[in-house]
Amino acid sequence: MEAFLIVLLIGNALLTAVYAICRAVRREGAGAAVLFLFLPGLGFILYFLPLVAGKFFGGEKYDRDSLTCRNSIARMEEHPNIKEELDVVPVEDAMAVNENREKRALLLRQLKRDINENYRPLLAAERDEDSESVHYVAATRMEVYRLLQREWQESRRAYEEDRESRKKCRAACRALRKLIESQVLSGREQEMYRKKYCSLAQRQASEDDSLLADQDYRAWLVYLIETGCFQEAERIWEQKRERLRSEECYMKMAEMY
Repeated sequence: MEAFLIVLLIGNALLTAVYAICRAVRREGAGAAVLFLFLPGLGFILYFLPLVAGKFFGGEKYDRDSLTCRNSIARMEEHPNIKEELDVVPVEDAMAVNENREKRALLLRQLKRDINENYRPLLAAERDEDSESVHYVAATRMEVYRLLQREWQESRRAYEEDRESRKKCRAACRALRKLIESQVLSGREQEMYRKKYCSLAQRQASEDDSLLADQDYRAWLVYLIETGCFQEAERIWEQKRERLRSEECYMKMAEMY
C-alpha cells in the first residue's frame, strides 16, 4: 500500500510538472497545478473529466477561457458618440467658426469614413483661408477624379469588348454620369464629357436602343440641352416621349423653350 502511494505521489508530481511546463510554454495560466498537488490523482479527474464529457456530449456551450482566464474580447460592438452624432452642423459653418486644427481634423475625419460618399460637402472648404485645409480638399478632388476616371475607363473598355451586353452598356453610361456629376470637373471638362456621353448614347440608340435604360435617355436629353444641341434634344423629346417622363426632363425642356 505504501509503495502504491509513493508511486501515485511521484507520478502525480511528474504529471503536474509536465502540465505546468506546457501551460507556461503556451503562456497560459497553470493555477490548476495547485489542485493536482493537493489532490493527487483526484485533481486530474475533477479537472479533465468535465472537459472530456463536454466534448463527448456535444462540446462546451460557453467560452471557458474567457471565464477562467479573463481573456480580452477580440471584438466589441461600437457604441456611437452621442454628443458627436447629435452635434451636426453644415461644413461651411464648421469651417467658418473653427480653428485651423479643428478644421483639419474635421476634414480628415470625414474623409476617413468614405471618400466616395463624403467628399461633396467638403468641397466648400476649398475657399477656406487655411492653406492646409485647402490642400486637403485639392488632394481629395484629385483622388476622387482618379477613382471615377478609372471606373469609367474600365467600364468603357468592357462595353467596347461586348457591345451587345445590356449590363455593360448601362454600367458604362452610369460610370460616365458619375464622373460628369461628381463636381470635381472644370466647366470645360464637364462640357467635353457631356458631349462624349451624348455620342455614346447616340451610337447605342442607332444600334439597339433597348440596351439603354430610361435614366440613360434622361441624362442624354439633359446633356444635349446643356451643351446647346437644342434641335437634337427636341428630336429625342418627340421620338422618345414615353421614356423621358420625369420632372427633370419636363423642366429642362421648358427651360430650353
